[in-house]
Amino acid sequence: MVPPEVFDAHAHIYRKADLNITGDNFWNEGPDRVDIGVWEREMKKIFPDSKLQGGLFLSTPAPDCDIRRMNSFLITELESHRGSRGLLQFSMDSDPGEYAELIKTEGIAGFKPYHFSSKKSPTSDSLISDFMPEWVWAMADNQNLVITLHIVRFKALADPDNQKTILSMCRKYSGAKLILAHAGRGFNAFNTVSGIATLTGLNNIWFDMSGICEAESLLAILHEFGPSRLLWGSDFPISQIRGRAVTLGDGFAWLQSGTIDWNNPDLGGKPQPILLGLESLRAFKTASDEFGLNREDVKDIFCNNALNLLKIGERSGRKTQEAYRDAKMKIPGGTQLLSKRPENMAPEQWPPYFTEASGCMVQDLDGKRYIDMTTNGIGSCLLGFKDPDVNRAVRRRVNLGSQSTLNPYDEVRLAEKLCEIHPWASQVRYSRTGGEATTVAIRIARATTDRSVIAICGYHGWHDWYLAANLGESDRLRGHLLPGLSPLGVPRELRGTTLAFTYNNRKELDVIIAENGDNLAAVIMEPARYHDPEEGFLEYVRDAAHRCGALLVFDEITIGWRLHFGGSHLKFGVNPDIAVFAKALGNGYPIAAVIGTDNAMEGAHTSFISSTNWTEGIGPAAALATLDKMEDIDVPEHVAKIGNQVIFYWKQHAASYNLPLVFDGGYPCLAHFHFNHPKREELRTLYTQLMLERGFLGSGTIYPTLAHSEEIVEQYGEAIALVFRDISEILNQGDIEESLKGPVAHSGFKRLL
Repeated sequence: MVPPEVFDAHAHIYRKADLNITGDNFWNEGPDRVDIGVWEREMKKIFPDSKLQGGLFLSTPAPDCDIRRMNSFLITELESHRGSRGLLQFSMDSDPGEYAELIKTEGIAGFKPYHFSSKKSPTSDSLISDFMPEWVWAMADNQNLVITLHIVRFKALADPDNQKTILSMCRKYSGAKLILAHAGRGFNAFNTVSGIATLTGLNNIWFDMSGICEAESLLAILHEFGPSRLLWGSDFPISQIRGRAVTLGDGFAWLQSGTIDWNNPDLGGKPQPILLGLESLRAFKTASDEFGLNREDVKDIFCNNALNLLKIGERSGRKTQEAYRDAKMKIPGGTQLLSKRPENMAPEQWPPYFTEASGCMVQDLDGKRYIDMTTNGIGSCLLGFKDPDVNRAVRRRVNLGSQSTLNPYDEVRLAEKLCEIHPWASQVRYSRTGGEATTVAIRIARATTDRSVIAICGYHGWHDWYLAANLGESDRLRGHLLPGLSPLGVPRELRGTTLAFTYNNRKELDVIIAENGDNLAAVIMEPARYHDPEEGFLEYVRDAAHRCGALLVFDEITIGWRLHFGGSHLKFGVNPDIAVFAKALGNGYPIAAVIGTDNAMEGAHTSFISSTNWTEGIGPAAALATLDKMEDIDVPEHVAKIGNQVIFYWKQHAASYNLPLVFDGGYPCLAHFHFNHPKREELRTLYTQLMLERGFLGSGTIYPTLAHSEEIVEQYGEAIALVFRDISEILNQGDIEESLKGPVAHSGFKRLL
């Protein structure tokens, strides 16, 4: 895929006279003046059919160069190339005041440090702070400038000191935009592969691929940061060398004239070296094919990412909202899931779409990144988005084939694993969604008992059997029991087949059984959601169901693995006849399981329950990897710890600013609060709006994940302090509606618990 437009994010221009280089040296070859015109001429040879949009131009790394003259040459060149940008070179002795003025020059986008200015010997062993003074970070932070950094030291990105400095400076100076040159100096691919994960979570970091001929370095960046943070760069004029850099042991070697004799007969196949720029493109193609980049990704990497980073051209920043307005004309309701409608959060502000999701970070269509401090995939990603271990299992399955005329054996292995975790269960059926799974469970229960009526206590999906509970006793009462869950389209003839009772209310269940016991097929309920049941309640429900010949079905879809490994019923010591799992079972990949005893599952052998896509292989592979990881790591302990930390910040800052927040002492793994105020929904909308402005998806509910670290929650706590302060001031001024930048959020739907 040849990109139609190209923007070079790493190219050098210079005049030989300014370099002060003597003797044989690459930089002494070629013309005396290597300007943007020379760059254009050479790049057109590599991209004859692409439009060159411009470049991010740098001076040249030379130990004794005349920095002032080089910066002056750069500025002069940019004057006649308005679509390009440049970075200023400096030394450790440079005057910050001088650069504060230079940085105002049109076309200058930031700074380019070189390790040659370090006073350490050899300079290649320098710490970042040895050749980049802190005033550069501070100035870049203050003015949102770019820094293109070529790190050194033997292990490059795998070096702990480099990692520590990058992390601390990027967090301290979050307005600075750091580009790690050469894929984080990934000439040795293993350095980038092993070090890249330490930078996860930084929102102000990018990588250019200049001069890199190792596909593994590029793949590591794509896997960790996605295509939006990778920039094509030529490293011109290095791109014109015939040869390449290769990983060699713990280091790397340059294969080029002067280091290798291409006529050596011991070299296999009599290799004829090609331009390094072409070798780099070949590495990118390998990485692109392996990762599965599409045409839009390639356009972004070769042009759009740099234009967005450098703020070249018009960018509305409203692509996400505009896309949603268009979508609502084609997709009824705008989304496939009621809980994902932006209208429920902050209308016209909440990002409806994501392009990337990793850990607890999501990115919208405009390239804005947010930390998800809400439900993290509506509870489906308990390990965090794009968990590497689960993804590894899924990639294996995809590479081997995910669908076939035959069945995936992983579904047998998963059944064995689920029955091992739940010794009371002996049989398993699968579907791919929670709503499907509860429907399968109800069909099985009805088939096993040959009865019709279902008693419910909880939220169990959208299917007719469940929404029949919301038909009411007459059309006049239709939709009253569960506001927000319209039963329109559910046959009136199902009225009376599904009956609801309230959590911890034994009398309501007794009434249902007294009136329908002979025809009651099952009691389905969430064993817990936000609080433990009253002592003996689950046992009472189980025994009452069994006395009338009904089955007990536990819906563990939401609370499931987050409160207790294997489900909350194992924590409470009450076994059902059937249990249903979905959401977190596959950590974001569609998979749901219905497990039960031999007697309870008898109906599954006789009733027709069948679907083609229940036989694909990705879901079971993901579930097995998810369960393996949750067996090794105490996920419930972690998410409870994170949830408690979040609740602490909520309470601390609410008290500091005297905000009317209500907490009910529920599970920290499903932490939540609400505003006790006549304008409760307006305040909830305002809270979400202010959190978005600070880079967080925020609501009154959070489902913590394994990917939420204490450090992330500390950053969230700092944002909470500022947001609660602002809300307090707005409340005191009585300006709630005036402070909203869009309509008030909708209230969603009512639950039974």
